Amino acid sequence: MVLVRLDRWREAEADDLAAAVRHSAGRAPVPHLVVCCPGPPGTEDKAELRLAEALAGDARVRVVTSADLAALYPVDGYFDEYGERSADVPYTRAMFAALGTAVARATHAWVTPRPKVVAVDADNTLWDGVVGEDGPLGVRVPPARRAFQELLLAQRAAGRLIAVCSKNAEADVLAVLAGHPDMVLRPEHVSAHRIDWAPKSANLAALAAELDLGLDSFVFLDDNPVEVAEVRAAHPEVLALALPAEAEAVPGYLRHCWPLDLTSVTDDDRERAERYAVEARRRAAGTAAPSMASFLEGLDLVVQVRPMAPADLARTAQLTQRTNQFNLTTVRRGAAELSAVDGEVLVVDVRDRFGSYGQVGVVVHSVDPVHRRLCVETFLLSCRVLGRGVEHRVLAALGTLAAERGLAGIALAYAPTGRNRPAYDFLTGLPGVRREGDTFALSTQDARAARYEPPAGAPPPVAGTVAARPAAPADAERVHRVASGLTSAARVLAAIDARRDGPATTVRTDDPTEARVAAIWAELLDFPPGSVHDNFHELGGHSLALVRFAVRVRDEFGVELPVDALFTDAFTVAGIARTIREHATDGLDSLLAELEQLSDDEVRALLDADR
Repeated sequence: MVLVRLDRWREAEADDLAAAVRHSAGRAPVPHLVVCCPGPPGTEDKAELRLAEALAGDARVRVVTSADLAALYPVDGYFDEYGERSADVPYTRAMFAALGTAVARATHAWVTPRPKVVAVDADNTLWDGVVGEDGPLGVRVPPARRAFQELLLAQRAAGRLIAVCSKNAEADVLAVLAGHPDMVLRPEHVSAHRIDWAPKSANLAALAAELDLGLDSFVFLDDNPVEVAEVRAAHPEVLALALPAEAEAVPGYLRHCWPLDLTSVTDDDRERAERYAVEARRRAAGTAAPSMASFLEGLDLVVQVRPMAPADLARTAQLTQRTNQFNLTTVRRGAAELSAVDGEVLVVDVRDRFGSYGQVGVVVHSVDPVHRRLCVETFLLSCRVLGRGVEHRVLAALGTLAAERGLAGIALAYAPTGRNRPAYDFLTGLPGVRREGDTFALSTQDARAARYEPPAGAPPPVAGTVAARPAAPADAERVHRVASGLTSAARVLAAIDARRDGPATTVRTDDPTEARVAAIWAELLDFPPGSVHDNFHELGGHSLALVRFAVRVRDEFGVELPVDALFTDAFTVAGIARTIREHATDGLDSLLAELEQLSDDEVRALLDADR
């Protein structure tokens, strides 16, 4: 993680930083986060923009610009010139809260699984009113509802599927989507829908089956807390959220719904919604086919296994992190780890007569020269191509590769999980395969001969998730609390302050300056002072707290404390109060001396100007 101020940097220096970050990301198998801290108001951000452009498209790196920060957590008066001048601490406490929250949020987006489907209610969610009572053209779509729909389209553009789950007459809802002049969301934007009078939990399960996705990849948005509670009770793995009752509050709520934050978006993500429409046409063709064999023959399936290119890095990392069912080892790798892998990375592209499936597979392998074997550490395929013989074609391609390199066999590493049963079934069904501890081995000849033999008369493949262990419950309450309450730096600070335990201060004094100093210490320190003789540093005061204290004194008393007063044994409540009084008196004496030098005419002129 790098936090950097670029307002004093030249653009060429920003290029040097970008090169250093890329070099580090290539060496260290961890994500790299670069946060651009803002300079004083009015400063140019050319170097910052140069850095962001230089690192754009690198899946190993995420850049948060000062503009990104201001859009999420704007802070008025964020820059502290006194703190900058006295200790190179240029921000107010609110600005540090904004920075810290932005860092936590960016990290959260990187380390937590991203949802794949956003399912939404219709009445009083997509529009105001009840379509069954008001009619398709009678519901209202005010600006706040259109803003909500635009946010949904942004999610779709980033690769998430939009589904509608509503208790309504299907024809009415579809009529609003297709015909209401104020709607932004249209039928072609909706990948699937369930619109009837069944419980929404049942309909979400049906949507998951149709889309071949787990319920733990769903976000469900509804204005009715009762419906949300029903979904949470039936499917705790669904992130079910009750939207604010006021339509105007919904866009802001969703902007601070951290699971919906967008990270690096791959071409595969952008094409996902269209791909599901193509899959629907495949299913229709499958239904018309007399057998699975004839269905597969009619697909004209083409499988390409090729070395990973730099442009494939983001999607390859994404597949290793998301694929569970056909994944022999479920080893998760980030982009940096893939770049540094000790071996060769292959990717799998698949297409048929309906269109491209995109990049759907990854193989990581190395050569064992002692045993003359191709050792496969990772072999995974997206579930959208399972049941079509793609896995057999990939194995055959690996057999050909082994033969070209003069190798005698292939060893496939396998680690069982609660979700990769399809991978195990594939391995155990291979002719000539031998189990050797944690690997399955077969000869190069047997690998090259791998073929898929669909069961005679079996129905065509239809998407469907494999039974797996239950997913972890979604942390919906925490997500809701953040989205509804921690939406600004001021609110974050208030939440932090509310967690402080114990009394604000136990100092007893009749001196108002001492009382105020003690109160400020109590706000800044983990251990509030118990007497006017307690030392700031002994109570846990660190350098940042010290600067914040000096800024508070400047703001409240108009006194800039000398540095030597902050690093002595006299840095006590009583000592600082005494220093404040002395400097306040010095300031008054200076003012009086200046006034004594003015003539009567100058004094009258100043008084007239003040009026």
